[in-house]
Amino acid sequence: MKKILLYITTLLLFAGIGTACSDWTETEEKDFLSTEQTDEYYADLRAWKATYRDRQVSFGWFGNWTGVGASLQNCMAGLPDSIDVISLWGPWHPYTFNEKKRADFEYVRKVKGVKVMACSFTMNVGDNLTPEGVDKNEFWGWDATDPVKQEAAIRKYARAFADSVNAAGFDGFDIDHEPYHGGAGNLASYEDRMHIFIDELGKYFGPKSGTGKLLAIDGEPHSIAPESGPYFDYFIEQTYGNLGGSNSDTSLDQNRIKKPIEKFAAYMTPEEVAAKYICTENFESFAMAGGVGYTTRDGESVQSLKGFAMWEPIYNGKLLRKGGCGTYHMEYEYKVAKKSGFYPYMREAIQIMNSAQKK
Repeated sequence: MKKILLYITTLLLFAGIGTACSDWTETEEKDFLSTEQTDEYYADLRAWKATYRDRQVSFGWFGNWTGVGASLQNCMAGLPDSIDVISLWGPWHPYTFNEKKRADFEYVRKVKGVKVMACSFTMNVGDNLTPEGVDKNEFWGWDATDPVKQEAAIRKYARAFADSVNAAGFDGFDIDHEPYHGGAGNLASYEDRMHIFIDELGKYFGPKSGTGKLLAIDGEPHSIAPESGPYFDYFIEQTYGNLGGSNSDTSLDQNRIKKPIEKFAAYMTPEEVAAKYICTENFESFAMAGGVGYTTRDGESVQSLKGFAMWEPIYNGKLLRKGGCGTYHMEYEYKVAKKSGFYPYMREAIQIMNSAQKK
């Protein structure tokens, strides 16, 4: 199988990483066909990946996964080497893994050091985890009139996610939380109930767990209780240009990142929120163009993924470091018409973010 390996332009100098890191930081992507890189190359790559908490990260929701195919579009192995975090969009439960998927999954995690999360809606207690042919409320013990039974059901539901995610071998869990955009339910629509759910998940994932596994929330991260904020490694917002309010640095400052900063202000500093904030573009629709039109603070017109990579948040006049940027259905960018190489826009975004954090 071809190994499509990424080369970025800027040499990244991180403590404890050897000179082999230049192998993935030069000017262009190369196709090594069946030639494997050295053990030293991959060791240095993994060491650099381990610095993800101290820098901006590259992220994407990866869908249509097969682990095999005529091209690497549907394989995680086809992603650029320097991708930091993937959230698997689609079937992820342990029983959905076959031999090809398992090999692909283990390769990017263990060899390339990519963090791979499972992603799921959690609108109602029992969604995506209730066995077929049983009553959902009865199975989980949900009682719409009894708060004590509700809490027990919510915690049982959270533990079931933890069991499934860990059984499959994922590096964390990504909650797709969109209560105001079609994701309402007896769990997602209530901040107090969601906090119970998050508190239970926080025993297995996220900063409070001590496990090193990630906990992320995407969609509408500002729609959870203020006290829920510190439980997360990342707030991933769907800053899709076609939805409006995401087409400039000023819009991101005023209409996007400001919301979670102010929502979690009693529990987190603006710097802490910004360092976890990832903005994303919809590449299911805009992969071929690298996003939609976007205007930087300096008036430069670029496409949105590049703009997100360049963006440095400002809150109350202070410049902050963001968590990173990424794309939805990242695999759609595998091969872009009229562009050379694979994932050209994502590779450019990675280069921009890593150049910025060297300043």
